[in-house]
Amino acid sequence: MKYALNALCRLESRQHEHFGDVYFIQKATHRDDVIIIDAQTAKIFKKIKSNEQLSIEEERRNSELLARLVSENILVPLDAPRIKKTKPIAKNINIWLQVTDSCNLACDYCYIPSLYSDKNLRSDIFYLLFNHFKDIEGLETVHLKLAGGEPLVAFSRWEQGVQWLRAQLKSIGIKLELRLITNLTRLTNEMIGFFLKHDVIVSVSIDGLGATHDRHRKHKNGSGSFNTVIANIKRLRESGISPSVMITVAGDNYLGVPGLVEYLIERDMTFRVSDAKGGYLTAEQFEQTMDAVNSLLGKSLEQGYPVSRRVIFSDLRTHEAASTPCSMGSHAAAIYLDGSVYFCHTEFQAGEPLGHLNGEQNLLDIIRKGKNKHFGLSDDCQSCKYRFVCAGGCPLYRVDGKSPMCNVYKKVISQVFDIYEREKGK
Repeated sequence: MKYALNALCRLESRQHEHFGDVYFIQKATHRDDVIIIDAQTAKIFKKIKSNEQLSIEEERRNSELLARLVSENILVPLDAPRIKKTKPIAKNINIWLQVTDSCNLACDYCYIPSLYSDKNLRSDIFYLLFNHFKDIEGLETVHLKLAGGEPLVAFSRWEQGVQWLRAQLKSIGIKLELRLITNLTRLTNEMIGFFLKHDVIVSVSIDGLGATHDRHRKHKNGSGSFNTVIANIKRLRESGISPSVMITVAGDNYLGVPGLVEYLIERDMTFRVSDAKGGYLTAEQFEQTMDAVNSLLGKSLEQGYPVSRRVIFSDLRTHEAASTPCSMGSHAAAIYLDGSVYFCHTEFQAGEPLGHLNGEQNLLDIIRKGKNKHFGLSDDCQSCKYRFVCAGGCPLYRVDGKSPMCNVYKKVISQVFDIYEREKGK
């Protein structure tokens, strides 16, 4: 079959000191409308640009790739039978599912705008999700984050639905991967059994050790939650579950973060360390914290701690080049209790939804309405050597087209790549 290139698309490449050659499709509709591609896709693109016809064998080997390029309106098939975009195409989809607004803690800085509402998860939510997932062409894996509020206070409301969804997806060849976002102050043997049976990845929020964590993460009676969380992490690990830890660096815990990181390294645990968005942290505070953290990580190499497999650094894409800091607007979204679809969970009820699960439009088409939220990168970001690592930071919190942590991110990226190189040399 012969293809033509969309005249509004061009192939670009950029040499990166860590990733090597980064190939991407640049769309003329907006300078930030960029799609990262691999070397094989770039090779096909160049061949078609030279007006060469693909052989039958090349079409067979690259059928998924070609279908994606056609669905993205990058390639136009010229010969019959024409490839028609009958369904949206994606191999993976990532969903934050809000299963409850209720929470058993009273953290005074919670960023979920709908917290403590009296709304319940709609009873047919998993049925609606399945109907959308089955209509996404080429879908292989659904990554579902169960979140809240505190999802474990509503365990009985979603447990059966998740199992039903997994069985239905499996029957049509789609894998369901589950992640729980939790404060881990509630844990029963039944929950542990569920996590083991369904390979649930457990992500726990911790602010620091002892009093640093308890400063904000309190029970409603005012008592701290740290000791309970640590005891429950121990229970999980003894059961064969290795939870990961989410650390958010803010202005009132930044001095305690290195101590927590050292604690986690000593226990060979996985963690993510991120900067608090929305003015709760200065660049100077974050830089001080990350200098200390990366110093600890550098030293941990001597003890065999695998930094590249254990640590995620904020929204930075340190393992693979990406045009955006997250997959929201591409193949990820946040879904609220009532089935409304948002670009991000930080916008629940406070922002405008992109669509709704019970509407006519397919979920992937709804998600891609949010793509332009990533647009608006500054000229500095466009020319920066870390354009495909930082991608301007979270688009909801940029200032003048770039992250307020821009200079710190550059320093952190350099430190992290140096650690990776040292790790490879071990």
